[in-house]
Amino acid sequence: MFAVLACSSVFVHGQGTDLGTIRGTVTDSSGAVVASASVTALDIATGAARETKTNSHGEFQIFGLRPGTYKVTITNPGMATAEITGLVLNGSDVVSANAVLKVATATEQVIVTSEAPTIDSSDQTIADTISHREIVDLPRDSRDVYSFLYLNPNITQGVSDGEFKFLGFQSYGANFTIDGQRSTNTIFGSPTSSQPSLEAIGELNVLSNDFSAEYAGIANVRLTTKRGENAFHGSIFYDNKNSALAAWQIQDKQAKADFLPTQFASKFPTPYFNYNDIAGALGGPIPGLKRTWFFMAYERDYVRLPVSFTSSRLPHPSLWVGDYSALDPTALPDVPASVTLTPAEIAQDTYLGQGKQFVTIPSRLLNSNTQQLIDKYFPKISTGVDIVPSTGGITDLFQTLVPGGTTRDLGTLRLDHDLTDRDHIYGVYNVQSDVGGTTPVNAPYTGLGITQNDIRDNTISASYVRTIRNNLINEARAGFNREHRVTHSNTTLEGFLTSIGFDSSAIDAYAAVVGQSQLSTHGHPFIDFGGRFTFGRHNDRNTNRELSQYLTTFGDTLTWVIGNHNLKMGGDIVKNVGLDGFVTGRGDPRGGMAYGTPTACQASPCLGASTDRFADFILGLAPTTVTFINSPRPNMDVHNWEQGYFFQDDWKFSSRLTLNLGLRYEVVTPYVDKKDIMLNFDPVADGVGRFMVASDKTLQYLDPRFAQTAPVVTGSQSGLGIGRGLVRTDKNNLAPRIGAAMRIGDKSVLRGGYGLYYPTAAAQGIRDPLATNAFNQALTKASDPTTSTFIQPWPTPLTGGVTSALTGAPSVNAVPVGLHQPLVQQYNGTFERELGLKTSVRLSYIGITSSGLIGGTDLNELRPSDVGWGLTLADPNTGIGDGMTPCDPDSGNCGPTQAELNRTPYPLQGDFLVSYGNFGHSQSNAFQTQVERRGGGFTFNASYTYLDQKSTGVDQGNSSLGGVPYNIFSPDSDYGEDSWVSKHRFVLYGLYDLPVGRGRKFGTSFSHWTDAAIGGWQTSFQMFAKSGTGFTPFWVCDNCFNSVRFVGPGNIATSSIDAVGDFGGAYRPVVTGDPNHHVADQLFDPNAFGPPPLGADVFDNPTVAKRNLLRGPGGWGVNLGVHKNFKIGERVVTSFGADFDNVFNHPIRMPDADFGGSFDLFANVGNIAVIPTSPTTLSYEYVAPNSDFGKANRTFSQEGIDSRRTVRLRLRITF
Repeated sequence: MFAVLACSSVFVHGQGTDLGTIRGTVTDSSGAVVASASVTALDIATGAARETKTNSHGEFQIFGLRPGTYKVTITNPGMATAEITGLVLNGSDVVSANAVLKVATATEQVIVTSEAPTIDSSDQTIADTISHREIVDLPRDSRDVYSFLYLNPNITQGVSDGEFKFLGFQSYGANFTIDGQRSTNTIFGSPTSSQPSLEAIGELNVLSNDFSAEYAGIANVRLTTKRGENAFHGSIFYDNKNSALAAWQIQDKQAKADFLPTQFASKFPTPYFNYNDIAGALGGPIPGLKRTWFFMAYERDYVRLPVSFTSSRLPHPSLWVGDYSALDPTALPDVPASVTLTPAEIAQDTYLGQGKQFVTIPSRLLNSNTQQLIDKYFPKISTGVDIVPSTGGITDLFQTLVPGGTTRDLGTLRLDHDLTDRDHIYGVYNVQSDVGGTTPVNAPYTGLGITQNDIRDNTISASYVRTIRNNLINEARAGFNREHRVTHSNTTLEGFLTSIGFDSSAIDAYAAVVGQSQLSTHGHPFIDFGGRFTFGRHNDRNTNRELSQYLTTFGDTLTWVIGNHNLKMGGDIVKNVGLDGFVTGRGDPRGGMAYGTPTACQASPCLGASTDRFADFILGLAPTTVTFINSPRPNMDVHNWEQGYFFQDDWKFSSRLTLNLGLRYEVVTPYVDKKDIMLNFDPVADGVGRFMVASDKTLQYLDPRFAQTAPVVTGSQSGLGIGRGLVRTDKNNLAPRIGAAMRIGDKSVLRGGYGLYYPTAAAQGIRDPLATNAFNQALTKASDPTTSTFIQPWPTPLTGGVTSALTGAPSVNAVPVGLHQPLVQQYNGTFERELGLKTSVRLSYIGITSSGLIGGTDLNELRPSDVGWGLTLADPNTGIGDGMTPCDPDSGNCGPTQAELNRTPYPLQGDFLVSYGNFGHSQSNAFQTQVERRGGGFTFNASYTYLDQKSTGVDQGNSSLGGVPYNIFSPDSDYGEDSWVSKHRFVLYGLYDLPVGRGRKFGTSFSHWTDAAIGGWQTSFQMFAKSGTGFTPFWVCDNCFNSVRFVGPGNIATSSIDAVGDFGGAYRPVVTGDPNHHVADQLFDPNAFGPPPLGADVFDNPTVAKRNLLRGPGGWGVNLGVHKNFKIGERVVTSFGADFDNVFNHPIRMPDADFGGSFDLFANVGNIAVIPTSPTTLSYEYVAPNSDFGKANRTFSQEGIDSRRTVRLRLRITF
């Protein structure tokens, strides 16, 4: 008689190597341990085997195993052989397989199939794994693998769809890898766009809390590709999602209800989209090469949808050709003094034949260059559309649709080879191309076309595993991730100028002003026709922006088992390179022109109609002013190094208790710009400060005002121990981590741990403050009649004129040289129990304490005062107020007196002098329960999280840049509920194969026809439900930023003010009542808020609204998949189905940051404007409530579920 008791337990362990472990204990029927028993682990996919023997305690451990399914065989002389099958290793899992053997009386063999999932009994880590089957079968909104992260109970949606907020921390700081190669976006800290096809992904593993010392970051997201097997396997996939099967969003329904037919659109444009995905994969052995396997996959995703061009800010097309006959007489343009008309033209083409105002501009006077610009780039509109006689604009909203779309191609090739039984290598190559466009370059100018996005990704990961001895294994890793991303318009500046008729001499003259280097960049000039009409966008950063990152990773992990100690040691070195053209678009580097009201006309004085400016443009006259960059800076091109070294001891203290002891040390070097184009402000306590630049190379890009306001030194000359990066290397990052797991009986475990963690680096924290704000300071030229130096007419409109004297102080940032990464303490206590039927339950308390969160304070901000600041008329040359005449903020003519300016800490600097520091902190307490079942035909995972997360930090998706607290003099006063945090969150997902049909529990004897109709059905599902997040009410000041210096409530002298910390320039209201009740269709009572205080109590008035005072609406959504499988022969299965996204069409009204932040309407109480009533007294010009405040009149995608019901039809063939 022979008996075996076997059990297996699986848990995810923080192993950077992605190699798993099988361990267990062998005893006989009396309970005595069986020493020196032979144990063999067989990789079912490839046939590779690893062997070991049990030690004197009957224990064995086989580690360094690749992900996959294994069979363990246990033999011992005089005892029967035992086989344990169905052991599944996901990444760095540890699977426990314990056996109880009896003495053999004959040759006997028992096969025991492990049950999964069971509980983690070996460490403190909180983690989850999404398998390949779940990735390809769960109903999701897209083919983006990172959308599956929302299924994790510790990762929720951040500022918008596709952004992630990690439990207890902010919206950055995690470590993303693909087959061990870093895939974290260098600029923002989010994942790069590099990713394999879903067909190629073996698993998505998330180590969310309290992981081992081997890993960096505050969480770890690991993608592992599939590998080839001994048999050939593959898949072919196609799906389609289109608007014909989709419901409408509530904003679409409202737009249709509000729609009125116009001359541009006779009927409402029905929403349209069409998404198609096609993919295939194949894996197996490579013929003729022993112990070599391949896996490859290809996917194409193509999207077709129209791009909407709309605008009400467009001159009527009759004006484009000089016809003003439909205008009121008061709106007719002046005849410029430089224009000479014939007597016939005066009689026929001017108002009342007086020669003072054009009714029609003679065609001979229309400039050929401006006419070609109009013909090529303006929309094609009939001159018969209605006109507004008083302004020359069109009466209706112009709207048209232009075809748009994107095409994404993804490819993966993986090769695995066993050099020997002890040497294994693999390499993975992922490639991606994503091209196309879905947004206008600049509406309504259809000739400019659609903004093009061009993404090219290449990722290589390589690994070499050497089994030195059965208890000693080493893995060396290396790879790179290159994401080349460019967003651009459809023509270069030179191409644009050529297209409107500029010859080589005119182009040379243009380049002489803006710089020869700008001709090859994409984009066009910005032209301001005055008032409502402009061509292009001021500071347009998306006509020519590269946003690329190149990451290189080297790593090594040595695993050494000594007795009961599983020791791991090693390190990883990562080089991050980031290129960002955000910095180059500042200040209109391709030139700008502005047409002002003319001062010299045939009528004296000029009548000054609003149409004068556009008339001067089509005449080709010289603009009033032109702007340009004297030394445009190139792309930010920065790099840094991250190094991490670790030692980890997983000590099996007893048969029931495992201790986890680890120590990690990290070094993060400053980001250094390749061309040294970086500047920092050192606020030494002398009221002047000094500028620190990376090197002497920086000086050519600096505005002359810098040297006029403070000394300029290089970093090496500063004496602060800094170099070209202008901050110090962060080397104080020691991270001890401890944990324990105690088995309580055979079905329960109590575990927990504590550790220190640091977020991964992100370059946005230096992009804006050190590499952007100090550069591309625009210069302005104007004509100077006193010296007869005039700006020239077209085709050389940037030539001539006099560069204006530099007025005002530059806006810069001060980043402390000792700025360091925030410190994150993670700790948890967890109880897990097996419930049987392949089901387990987890109950956890998860705590996270963060300190040193990065935030900003404006060094030039004054403490609020009742005494006005900057309220008098400014000298147009110096910007200094006269101290006597109240100014008009609407006209932008306000300025501080010299005495008022001297009250600021740094009088020579501007009104935006933000310094960033480690002053923020947060506390998170979460109670979480998770029930999980894996195996058989029914898999599900359900989790509920109660989260109380408070912070002083500002999380508006600005990565390591942070934000500015509302009251910098008391930043702790903003301690309260963190942004984008739901107190209650429930997540459920699963797969269910109906147990009906051939080979299943019911209907095994069905005929093939019956089975085809009834058998083989599968349903998949996924849902979320969560409570609302916090929003901060705010007022927008319409005229506070119009002048050279800021003028606004509180008299604080700074433009960095913002109610939500997002640099939006908003103020918080006072709370005069209870806002938490509905008023008609508004979720909050608008009458419960008043305008912000104007004086000394603008911040600390006890009635001022607190951060995230308002609770937005919660949301829920359900995705459902219904699939029918048809088996063709023994190996081929064809599956037809439909995935219903947001199957109940439930409107998800949870606002994102765009709608709920300081740049949109949801939390905007209204608009205010200020006006001085005396040189020292500020009052309100108007207080205008926002009628859309608190209206959840839009729907949003949330947690990977669409904002409306869509249907994705799918076909999959597997073999």
